[in-house]
Amino acid sequence: MIERVKNMLAGKKVLFIACKFYHYGDAIHEKFRSYGADVTFYYERDTSLKHVVMSNFFPDKMQAWQDRHYQKILQETEGKRFDYLIVIRGFRMENWFVDTIRKRNPGIYTILYQWDSYKAWESDFRHLLPSFDKTLTFDYDDCKTLALPYAPTFYTDEYAGIKNGPYEFDFIYCTNLSLEKYEFMIKFLAYASQRGYRVRTHLYISWLGYVLNRMKGYDIDYQHVSFRRLSRKEYFKLFCKSKTIVDFSGTSQTGITMRIIDALGSGKRVITNNVHVTKEPGYDPRQVVVYNANDIDLPDDITQEESFSKKDYSIDKWMDNLFFKTLEPAFA
Repeated sequence: MIERVKNMLAGKKVLFIACKFYHYGDAIHEKFRSYGADVTFYYERDTSLKHVVMSNFFPDKMQAWQDRHYQKILQETEGKRFDYLIVIRGFRMENWFVDTIRKRNPGIYTILYQWDSYKAWESDFRHLLPSFDKTLTFDYDDCKTLALPYAPTFYTDEYAGIKNGPYEFDFIYCTNLSLEKYEFMIKFLAYASQRGYRVRTHLYISWLGYVLNRMKGYDIDYQHVSFRRLSRKEYFKLFCKSKTIVDFSGTSQTGITMRIIDALGSGKRVITNNVHVTKEPGYDPRQVVVYNANDIDLPDDITQEESFSKKDYSIDKWMDNLFFKTLEPAFA
């Protein structure tokens, strides 16, 4: 598996554009380079405070702002030649950008990967499908609706060699804030408190996001949120010290999240409201416990210390899917 990906990438020039989602874009970039590719890497948008201001206070100017970002990429890569264009998500990307890259690079192979559903906020990528040679998605419903190959996300290398414990928590719940995630957390904390479970939560929101939500009338208690992101190392330490990982998947997606992927890769238990996880190869209902978010009721032995077989959702397998996965009959 690894060798055939290396054969695809060794000595090749890659224009890689990815969303800034924790450390995952950087991890993919590093893996491309480790396979011998010459990579030119850009985030899909301006990651400075300017973007935050534009997004929140000038939404009617966002498309023009984003077009400027892609124009800048074209200007800075003019004269360079690429064998691959690989895009993760492609926030507000328009066809003219991909078409320009194609004209400059005859024979280039273009790949688009989605780890959001097209139904999620500002994530509709359907207009881009004709411009890419291959599009893959992590979302089950999108696979069926759009006839796309299914490719789950990945864990980074440290999770494969994890050493769990000693345990300080029965559960950890760490994610970015959305209103439905916040409401679930309040329910789960009440449920856990009644049963004496040890829970560690970290629900991140920026100060600006908090203020804007309060202005809209949303009752978010600042004591239940954090205004600082967990670093990669901080989250990994919490992950190792917890018996069980809590996942709450938003209603706009059906794909399994990276919290589930991390648990499957490390042999740890995870609870989730995403029923689609039962479709995954090797699904074990003791390791992956599916709960009803409206009426939480977990097995009595949920906090029992137990390890499970590790499933391969490595970044290497993800890269193999990127180049070689085809449409499965179930999604045709």
